[in-house]
Amino acid sequence: MRIIKCFVLVFLVLTSCKNVTKKENQYPVLPPKAPITKIFWLKDKTVNIKIDSTLSYSKDIKCDSVIGVNYIGFAGEHFFYPINEKGRYINTISQTKKLNQKQISRLSAIIANKKTYKNPNIAGCYEPRLAFIYFKNDTVICQTQICLSCNQLHSSANIADGADGNLNKEAVKKLTELHDELGFKEN
Repeated sequence: MRIIKCFVLVFLVLTSCKNVTKKENQYPVLPPKAPITKIFWLKDKTVNIKIDSTLSYSKDIKCDSVIGVNYIGFAGEHFFYPINEKGRYINTISQTKKLNQKQISRLSAIIANKKTYKNPNIAGCYEPRLAFIYFKNDTVICQTQICLSCNQLHSSANIADGADGNLNKEAVKKLTELHDELGFKEN
C-alpha cells in the first residue's frame, strides 16, 4: 500500500510539473507601443495671425467666422494650437468645419458660463483633439483647444471670470454634442 501511495505521489508531482514548465525564452507577447505622432507645421498653407489677448468669451468675441478643427494637438507633454505663431497649420488636422451663427453662440455660451467650470471632472492627460479658430478680416484672432478626455480647455482668449479651464460633465457633454454635430470622427 505504501508503494502505491509513493507511486501516486510521484505521478502527481511529475504531471503537475509538466503543465507548469515553459519552454526556454518563451515570454508573453507585449502589446505594441502606441504610435508617436510627429508634429510639424505645413509650409504650403499659411494664414495671417494676430492673436488679440484682450478678447474674452464673457464679452462675446466679435469675429467673421469660426472654424472647428478635428486634429491631434499634442506630442508627449507638449500641446499645440492648430495654427502656430507664424500662421502655419499643424500637420495633424483631419477635418475642419465652419460653424454657423447658432453654433458659434452655443460655443461662446458654454465657454463664457461660470457654471461650466464648477465641480470639474478632470484627469491628467490633456491631449487636445478639438479646437476652434476665430477669424476676423481673414486674420486669426483667437484659438481655443479642448481635450474631451480629461475635460480641460486652453484658449488665447479669456474664458469665464475666475475659471481655470477645467470643465464639468455637463459642459463636456455639450461640447461633445457640438463635436458630433460638426461630423467629427475620433482621432
